[in-house]
Amino acid sequence: MRYFEDFVVGSCRFFTGSYEVTEQEIIEVGNRWDPQPFHIDAAAAQQSIFGGLVASSVHLFAMAVSLGNHVDAEHKCAAVSALGFNNMKLHAPARPGDQLRLKEIVGNCRPSNSRPDCGIVEVRNELYNQHETLIFSFESAALMQRCPT
Repeated sequence: MRYFEDFVVGSCRFFTGSYEVTEQEIIEVGNRWDPQPFHIDAAAAQQSIFGGLVASSVHLFAMAVSLGNHVDAEHKCAAVSALGFNNMKLHAPARPGDQLRLKEIVGNCRPSNSRPDCGIVEVRNELYNQHETLIFSFESAALMQRCPT
């Protein structure tokens, strides 16, 4: 388990594992949450500026959260609650067949003023594809338990 004290400002790591972007999932998520033609219709997407289907920002955020949480017990965070998300940016499209990986860069850590048993950890999250192209990034803050020992 990773506690507040385990986060070091400036540290950087890639999470193990990857997430495969599938055409079916792009269309399913697009239909439900962001029904733009380039997310839901392969033929229309061919005529778009993307030249094919691409994952929506909602989908990219969900994939990043999933990658950050599907880790072994040693690397799980002792998170109490997310506090917010800022500066979401779409850098390049994610397409069917892409394998996305998550990188975490710790930006700030401080003890919580209102919860002495917790600290606040701020990180920059970056999704990269199999070609090491930055696809999506955002900053997050979370309330993290302090080590109980």
